[in-house]
Amino acid sequence: MFEFNETDSILRDQASRFAKKELAAGAKKRAKQDSIDRTAFKKIGDMGYTGLGVPEKYGGQEATWISRGIVIEELSKIDFNVGCLTAHIQHMALMTSRGSEEVAWEYVPGLISTEKVCSAAISEPDCGSDVGAIRTRAIRKEDYYIITGEKTSVTRGTYADVCLVFARTGPGTGTKGLTMFLVPLDLPGISIAPLMDMGCRSMGRAIINFEDVEVPAKYRIGEEGQAFSKQFVRGVDQGRAIIGLQVLAASQASIEETIDYTKQRVAFGKPIAKYEGVSFKIAEAATLIEAGRWLCYRTLWLGDEGLPSFKEGAMCKWWCPQIATEIIHNCLRICGHIAYTEELAIEQRLRDIIGFEFADGTAEIMKLNIARQLIGKEAIPYI
Repeated sequence: MFEFNETDSILRDQASRFAKKELAAGAKKRAKQDSIDRTAFKKIGDMGYTGLGVPEKYGGQEATWISRGIVIEELSKIDFNVGCLTAHIQHMALMTSRGSEEVAWEYVPGLISTEKVCSAAISEPDCGSDVGAIRTRAIRKEDYYIITGEKTSVTRGTYADVCLVFARTGPGTGTKGLTMFLVPLDLPGISIAPLMDMGCRSMGRAIINFEDVEVPAKYRIGEEGQAFSKQFVRGVDQGRAIIGLQVLAASQASIEETIDYTKQRVAFGKPIAKYEGVSFKIAEAATLIEAGRWLCYRTLWLGDEGLPSFKEGAMCKWWCPQIATEIIHNCLRICGHIAYTEELAIEQRLRDIIGFEFADGTAEIMKLNIARQLIGKEAIPYI
């Protein structure tokens, strides 16, 4: 039987109290902004949440995947976008710490403290799930690289200081020729255009063009052609579980608001909570959320134990955003016109959640990953 240990239980209570005290009041306003609230993130950094899982020497602290999931879930219940961005900061700081000591010391402490912001540029106009089709090139010239290409859907691209850019340094196609670079976004040859999304506005997604951008070789993260080596992709499965917890937290918050509403809203002389057409939807949602959460935490546990979790991570990524979207949509329908306005946060969460049905891996790719694990290579259509 799985249960949180004493340390994680204390962490959950702490993160919950912090989120309710420091984040609740401004959550609706922040959701409409096109950039992050530096004051709010400074508080999160001061709590140590942005440095979870990052080496201590740079200002981070050791943390299990379960502990990281607990914090992100609690933050996301109160402010979905803040929870997502906190997880993103953790990941960007960890990836940057795998570069040279010089570059890690230059940027990681600032990322953890939230004084600096890092984005990640992988997707391109003709390349999403198929990362092996990346066209952006990085050509070595003595002690620097010349990067040319276009990236799209760059989270935090509109206000980031630096960006982790995946570019091709080797010949041909496929992931083996890809290399990761930490690129300061004030270098000559870089242009940035914002994307006007229907949700998650504070994510600041952007299109970034690199036109013969000269990047010092010291900013290469790892060896050439190793951007998708085991060293750098470890934790991807757990990252998918973290996303699952984020979206489920948003659906949990919506269910709690909906329950309160159904007790007060009267129709045909009775609170609508008395009608099974309403109460059964809430019961079904609670069951799905609970099942999804334990799938996510089991995936995090597998990561902590060093056990295979590719299949479980894919399950988290396709299923949790789908059920979260359905749950929040049903909450909007139950609450009716008031939930269709900005008076409640339900409409905002619905717009935010939908994007995670394809962001960081589409449902179809995740199902293919699961099928490959269950059936074998016979399930792979492109070989």
